[in-house]
Amino acid sequence: MTEKYIMSENNIPDGILHDQDLYNISYHDNVLTLSFETHLFSDQNGNEFCEKYKNFTKCHIKCKLEDEYFCNAELKTSFNRKNMYRVKSISIAEFINLANSEIEKQKENKCNPWEYLNIFVSPDIRQAVIELSIYFKYEGVNYSMCNLELNTNEIEFIWE
Repeated sequence: MTEKYIMSENNIPDGILHDQDLYNISYHDNVLTLSFETHLFSDQNGNEFCEKYKNFTKCHIKCKLEDEYFCNAELKTSFNRKNMYRVKSISIAEFINLANSEIEKQKENKCNPWEYLNIFVSPDIRQAVIELSIYFKYEGVNYSMCNLELNTNEIEFIWE
C-alpha cells in the first residue's frame, strides 16, 4: 500500500511568525501562551501570502497542555568544532520562569534575541514541537535553540 502525505494540505496558521520576536510566555489553567510581536519585513511587501498578516502586530500561540508530564523544554547549543552539541531538558514551568526573566533582561538592553522558527506537529500522538531561536546562558552554557515539546490536542494562533 502506498499513501501520500501532501505537505501543502497540512496548513499550520503561523503566517509570518518566522523570525518574529517573543516578548512573553505565560501559563494559566494548563494553557501555555507564547506572545510575539509581528511585522512585515521589507522583502515581504506585496507578497500575496504576507498581505493577509500586514495589519497585525501581535500573535499569541495558545496550547492547552493535556499531560504536563509529557511536556518539556530542550535547550540546545550550537555545534562545536568537534561536531558535538549539548542538550539540557527542563520542565515547562522552569522554562517559563527562565525565559521571562531573560526576555526582561534583554528588553533593558533594547534587544530581543528570542524568535519563533517553526512548529512541527504529530496529530496522531498529540505532540507539537515549537522551535525557538534563543540566546541564553544557563548554568555556564550558551544555548542557541529551544524546542518546546508539548502534549496538546489543539493549538490556537490568535492574531491581533
